[in-house]
Amino acid sequence: MQQLFSTVVLFSLFLGLGSGVRLETKDSTELEPTTQNVKQIRWPKKTIEVALSTSLQLPSANIKTNSDVVGAVRRAMARWSSMANINFVVTWSSTSSVSPASGGDGISLITIADTFENEAFNADSTTGRTRVFYEPETGEIAEADISVNPRPKSEEGADLQFSTDGTPGTYDLEATFTHEIGHLLGLDHSQVLASTMQSRQAFNGTFGLPALTERTLSEDDRQRVRSLYGPKTRLGKIEGRLADNRMPVGLTPLQAVNIWAENVVTGRVVASDVTDSDGNYSLDGLAPGQYRVIVTSNDEKGALQRKVRSFEVANTVLVKPESTTQLNNSLVPAQGSLLNPRVIGLNAELSTVAVPVEAGKRVKIYLGGEGIDQVPGTSIAVNSPYFTVDPSTLTREQLSTPFPVVSIEVSVAPSAPFGDYSIRLQANSGETAFVPGALTIDPAVASAVASPLDDLRFFISQQYSDLVGQRPDTATLDKLAARFATCGARVECLRERRLDLSTELFAHDELPATGQFLHGLYLVGLGRRLRISEFEGDRAVIKRGEELDGSRQSLALALVQKPEFLRKYSEDLKASEFVDAIISSTGQNAGVDISSERKSLLGLFDGSKAGRAAVLVRAVTLPAVQDGQYNQAFVLTQYFTYLRRDPDETGLNFWVNTMKSKPLRDNATARSMVCAFLNSSEYQERFGMLTTHRTSECN
Repeated sequence: MQQLFSTVVLFSLFLGLGSGVRLETKDSTELEPTTQNVKQIRWPKKTIEVALSTSLQLPSANIKTNSDVVGAVRRAMARWSSMANINFVVTWSSTSSVSPASGGDGISLITIADTFENEAFNADSTTGRTRVFYEPETGEIAEADISVNPRPKSEEGADLQFSTDGTPGTYDLEATFTHEIGHLLGLDHSQVLASTMQSRQAFNGTFGLPALTERTLSEDDRQRVRSLYGPKTRLGKIEGRLADNRMPVGLTPLQAVNIWAENVVTGRVVASDVTDSDGNYSLDGLAPGQYRVIVTSNDEKGALQRKVRSFEVANTVLVKPESTTQLNNSLVPAQGSLLNPRVIGLNAELSTVAVPVEAGKRVKIYLGGEGIDQVPGTSIAVNSPYFTVDPSTLTREQLSTPFPVVSIEVSVAPSAPFGDYSIRLQANSGETAFVPGALTIDPAVASAVASPLDDLRFFISQQYSDLVGQRPDTATLDKLAARFATCGARVECLRERRLDLSTELFAHDELPATGQFLHGLYLVGLGRRLRISEFEGDRAVIKRGEELDGSRQSLALALVQKPEFLRKYSEDLKASEFVDAIISSTGQNAGVDISSERKSLLGLFDGSKAGRAAVLVRAVTLPAVQDGQYNQAFVLTQYFTYLRRDPDETGLNFWVNTMKSKPLRDNATARSMVCAFLNSSEYQERFGMLTTHRTSECN
């Protein structure tokens, strides 16, 4: 089960003219509300000096041998810097312990040392703790110290370690650093399960998987840090006040209520906040667009003590650039509330951390809590068009929990982008509940950089996966990576090599072997365009090399037995009738007259299903048909492999017409087209939030 993330301890730093320093303390733990009754704290400048303790170079027994400790903390800082106007200046210090509560030493320290002070400081935490000194009148941070727990333990009290390689039974050190640096920057805990700043950290092996998703920042994390440090250019916000509707509005503010926003188009969770003592909230740093705003009670003291019923405050809120949208509401009290989702899980294991899922896959998820067994399968949904819940798979699970647990299967669209998505539940009584950020898609979780496609080995592996349909083996990956070695750090050279590789894999490997054949097979055989779901399934059947012809024949054999095919070509058609029908379909749908091939096609027909398949394969692989449909197949396959979706008609026609104005099979045209898809925002957003390449590079 989940492990608790760090505690953040805030210390107010009072400085009086002619007087000594006086400290007051405010403790905040992961089991208490995350509302903050003081001014939002932040660093006064966007360049922050941080000292790495030399203990990072000499890790104790709490760190697994050969772990990349220094690399982990530097990558964690780089992730935050990439999201906001923050620059870390790193120095080294022989200091090993955090500053005492009685006063700071002026050094913002990150330490993993096993000292008495650090052990005492981490007594109530599992992975680490951050101590922040700030001036209460302004909220300006003067110092912040991070201590990784020198004696990490499981909830059952077993000794654990940190690692950086995903070793089962250890905590991921980079995830811990990333979370703690968020506290160092002034951020509180988030109630979005997939947020790095949520209060719980899974150890490696949760759900039977490495727990690396908390290394990478979510859109919620990005919004929260940008609200403090920017950039805010062309961004807007939603703000307002929540009150108890049993009393006149404004008299009974609702404190510590969780509120979050989801993008209406994608369903991704993009921002969250917790109401303050006056019931106020602010969802700042939002890109222009339409948002769904939802509220639910906070997770307090390990159990959901619900103050309000969960519901959508607004289904559609328009946010404009550099403007504020006001959204106030009076909420329904939670009396009589029966629906209380507590945990989510995978592989029959329950937790309170987000479940990692993959685009294009089907997954069985578990949900547990009071009233869960009163939710029909048709009333479980993911707030996103990229997910489909199969209500027929709803099952009551017999697990050792004090509350009911159910499971249900969810399909994720191949085009589903990086991000976090919420689950919506509605009981038979009509009561609704949400699990914010319950599902997370993070395909580049192990990448060392914020923009994964700039990670050379990830880029190569992903290109191979997208364009060839399988992951490269180590030898292939090393061979392809060697092509980039001569570039060094030269940006233009690296861009050219990226485009060279992508064009080669697509235009010279994927397209002739798979894309053109499948496009022709459906166009001639069924008289319609191939769909992404069919492409994904059929591509997996096609073999390369000597098995290519055999696998194509197998696919054609399966197609000629489909009811859709038999409705067009009755089984009682004679040889001449069937061949003439295929010739007619080729002319009508592919725009190519192959009547000159009639005799050879008749020679392949023996009256069997295999004979029908042979005729179809021969027709769609004729050079004239391949040439006639090259442009359409090229563009369609780009949509399938790069964007992993069916094309929109406007986009498809635009690109096909663009290619028509160029010589057929022109390498420069192919390279330009590949560049446009490769550098599109849609493709880059499959793997992360940052888009570091532009289609202008294709000029």
